Parts: sequence; structure tokens; C-alpha cells
Amino acid sequence: MKACPLGIDIPRFIRFLREGDVINAYAKISEQNSLSSICGRICSAPCEKACILKEEGAPPIGIRALERYATDFGCSKIAKRRPEPLGRKKVAVVGSGPAGLAAATELAQRGYPVTVFESFDKPGGILRYGIPEFRIPRQVLDAEINRIKALGVKMEMNFLVGHTATLEELRRQDFAAIVLATGAGVPKFRDLPGANLGGVYYGEEFLMRVNRARKTLFSRKLDKLPLGMRVAVIGSGNTALDCARCAVRLGREVTLIFRRTEEDMRVRQDESIYAKEEGVHFEPLVSPVEILADANHFVGGIKCRRMDFADADGSGQWKIMPVPGSEFVIDADTVVIATGHKPNSLVNREIADLAVNEDGTIKVEDRTGRTSIPGVFAAGNVRTNAGPVVEAIASGKQVAQEVDDYLK
Repeated sequence: MKACPLGIDIPRFIRFLREGDVINAYAKISEQNSLSSICGRICSAPCEKACILKEEGAPPIGIRALERYATDFGCSKIAKRRPEPLGRKKVAVVGSGPAGLAAATELAQRGYPVTVFESFDKPGGILRYGIPEFRIPRQVLDAEINRIKALGVKMEMNFLVGHTATLEELRRQDFAAIVLATGAGVPKFRDLPGANLGGVYYGEEFLMRVNRARKTLFSRKLDKLPLGMRVAVIGSGNTALDCARCAVRLGREVTLIFRRTEEDMRVRQDESIYAKEEGVHFEPLVSPVEILADANHFVGGIKCRRMDFADADGSGQWKIMPVPGSEFVIDADTVVIATGHKPNSLVNREIADLAVNEDGTIKVEDRTGRTSIPGVFAAGNVRTNAGPVVEAIASGKQVAQEVDDYLK
């Protein structure tokens, strides 16, 4: 429980499941987690890392899978009632990703009229556009969002704060507090020779294109997404693995390239096992040197070098170092660079008085989440930089509490 950012009563909900009471298991989870069907599928599960069974050399309890089961089979049997309106002031939430949805849910349950403003045509943020559908089925996400709407939360789509309306204009619409939850979906551009060639994508861009493309039942072709048959994905995190697994599902030959060992990948072990079973070829301890061009200035291959552990200065500090003379070329006609991302900055640039840190995150008071503008709060990855979904949800909940205290 202490390892769970949301503080879910894990022993209690598992005990309900053990007794065959799936309804109360879900009810216990939903006391703390308004997006349990999402966490049950993509949570990094820090609770499992802290499971006492690991100290005994045994696999941890599959808490994430149990949460998914409890939600899938328990939520339909519980009707969430819309809270009684308390005549409280209106709150605006900018962004409908995990932090925004969590903040909106918590505020609505406290009796506040909440409106979520989303720049895309459908709500969900990264949950819809930055994570593949095989990890979060769209019907699951839509059902979770519909449960939030049933609490009275309004959602305005195609609404870009700063352009469609400014913060000051939102205030004139009687929003007494505003929560900025715009996420961290901007890729970190990499200074890699050849990164400007045709056929090179960044991870976030690639996933968004795939998620927004219209696929037919009998075709693996995506409209407006030129994609070669041999795809090289650079990176060792969840975004890189998601890109690789998407490309495999499109019938491509996929190689995942990363500097780390497989044991040091920043993903759950079961996810990397699934990727291998699906056909992704792993190239660990490999560093890209240059993306090679063909005659048409498109990707023609990727030059790499092997890496290995070495004690370069005899200090006993072993580090990953290039292996001399180990350069080789991986055949590829598409490259996806998925080596990190940073906070969305469009809202920051449009709000003159908003203080921002050097890394692009919004500057806030640590305890309260208040920004440099009175009545404006920040939640999720736009405040903390790239982090797990469960931490973004926890941040949204915390900020909702602070908004409640502020408005009272």
C-alpha cells in the first residue's frame, strides 16, 4: 500500500476477490482510483515491486492483473450516482489525460461543476493518442470517460486554451479555479546525423499517427503514414516498445535498438517478453551512430556500434563504453526515435505570467500545486515531467484537494 501513489487498500480488495466478491473489490479500488480500468492495464505497478514475496525469492502477487479483473467484472454492477450540486464555484480543467480526468473526477465528487477543455476531437489525451489500442482498448477508455461524464463533468473538445480562449476569458466565464494538465507529449529531439531524412519519426509522433489513422479490416496500410517494411526503433522505454509492437502489428520487420542491457530496460519484464513473442528483434548494448540515406534522401539503413561494460580508468567503476571497431549497419527504411519526451509548452507560451522551470515544467509550490498565477494550478507531467500514469493520476487527485481548499 505504501508503494502505491494512490494509496489503494490493496490487501482489502484482494481479500474481497478471494472471497468471490468482485463488486466490493471494485468499490474498494474506486475509493482511491477513478481510472482503475486504465491502471489495471498500463500501471507501472510499484506495489508489485514492494510485494513482500519478492523478499522471499518468489514472484510478486499480480496486483495489476487483479485490479484489471476487478474493474472489468465489477464496474458494470455499480452505478455511480451524480453528486448533489452544492452551489459551488465552477472549475476548469485544461487537458483530458490521466491527470486532468483524475482532477475532474475528484472535484465533481466534491460537488463542483467541472468543465474539461481538450484540444483534440476526443477526450483521453495520451491514453487515447499516445498509447496503442492493444494496450488500452478504445471501448474501455470510452467507458471510463462516460463514467466520469455521469458525475456531471462537461467536456469541451477542439478547444485550445490560449487560442480558442485565454485564461482571462475563462475567468470571465465564472471559472473560479483552473487546473493545467496538458501532459508531456513533446518529443526530445536528438542530435543524430540523418535524423532529418525522410522516413524518420519520433515516438510520440509515430504513435499519434497510428492511433489517428483509419485502418481497414483487411489492410495493414495506414493512410498518410509512409512506412517501410524494415523498421528500426531507438529506445528502451515504454514509448519505444509500444512503437515496435505497433509496427509488428502492421506487418513490418522490427528491430529495437538500445544502449542498455535487457535487464535495465525501463519497461515491465512481461511487456518485453510479449514484444519478443510478437516478433520484435532486440539489439541490446547497441548505440546508433548515424542514420544512412538512400539515393532519394530517405532512410537507407542505420549505422551502429556495439557497447559493453568496461573499467576505463581502473577505478573499479564499470561503465557502458563503445567497443572499438564494432561498427555495423542495420538494414532499415524507417527509423523511429523514442528516447524521451518533455512537457507540452504551447499553453505555457500563451500565458505570459506563468512561471516555467528550465526543463519546461510549470513552476509550482510543491505542496499545493499552485502556479505563479492566483487560482491556477498544475497537475501531472506538465508539472513533474515524464512520469508513470499512476503518478499523474495521483497528482490530479492531490491538486483537486488543493483546489477545494483554495475555493473554500
